[in-house]
Amino acid sequence: MEGGALMDRSVLGVALGHVRNAAAGLLVVEDPSGEALFAFAECVDVEYLLAGLGVVPEVVPEGLSPAESLTAASDLLQGVGSVPLGVWVALQAVRARVGS
Repeated sequence: MEGGALMDRSVLGVALGHVRNAAAGLLVVEDPSGEALFAFAECVDVEYLLAGLGVVPEVVPEGLSPAESLTAASDLLQGVGSVPLGVWVALQAVRARVGS
């Protein structure tokens, strides 16, 4: 059982790494509407929620768009047994904003 919990924590760390990459990507988007900055702030909220659970981010190679990074994080969290509802809802909200 402990090994599974450690694996889940590692998966959560990779998901957090993807959220961080998405946030970094959103900061450099040329967006006169400011929508990318709102999405960036929502990514930071997701980061905060995961960090509050004691999740340590894993380094994830760059190369995905913000939308692809958020989809990757969502796919990873979907495979984890139980993710707090607040984390899931916040991630899906930012995915919707970014257009994933």
